[in-house]
Amino acid sequence: MFIILWHQLIYGFKLVTALENLPGIIMDVNLFLLSALISILSLDITIAFQVLISSPIFSCTILGWLLGDIRLGMELGFIFQLLWLGKIPAGAHIVPEGNIASMIAAVLILMNRGNGWEHTTLVLVFLEAILVSYLGSLLTLYYRKFNGKILDLMVREVEKIHFNILLVLEMGSMFSYFLAVFFLAYLVLRLSQLFLPGLIPLVGRLFENQFVVAKPIIIGI
Repeated sequence: MFIILWHQLIYGFKLVTALENLPGIIMDVNLFLLSALISILSLDITIAFQVLISSPIFSCTILGWLLGDIRLGMELGFIFQLLWLGKIPAGAHIVPEGNIASMIAAVLILMNRGNGWEHTTLVLVFLEAILVSYLGSLLTLYYRKFNGKILDLMVREVEKIHFNILLVLEMGSMFSYFLAVFFLAYLVLRLSQLFLPGLIPLVGRLFENQFVVAKPIIIGI
């Protein structure tokens, strides 16, 4: 099911980006499709797949390919992979959700590339990504509580041998996480596209030259 949905999203995204006469509508649809794609990739973190496609080095590259700059996508994936490498969710420990934050940050940087303020864009989006990572950790915390209730229901259904209901509960649990990440990603992307185009030049005029050291600093964190 998710493979079919993946192909439909890729096809839809390419179809939308091929149109050029409705920029406002295209932006809304693009954000919708990108948020859905981020949600599907995020399922790989703990819910499904678990083939590491949600890791920044892979997910940012995919997003870069879709947004027309695979080289920048790979570069951002490398940077964010190193940034979150030491954050391991061992046991029940909640850590900043770096994978979701990295994908959202990569989309924002890719969508704002070529604005003449490369280093300022990186710094502002990086700071935003830190905030998003902690919002993602809260999302994970509440999802675990919700999933605990689902698990209790599944245990009861196992005892009653209701396998169809078990499947519904399992798919419902995955879909609830998908929706939670989707709304988080869409909200952040939508709000960012409202304030970043004005904020980046404002800050860039003051600090663009100083922010040239931002990339080495981030890699070294």
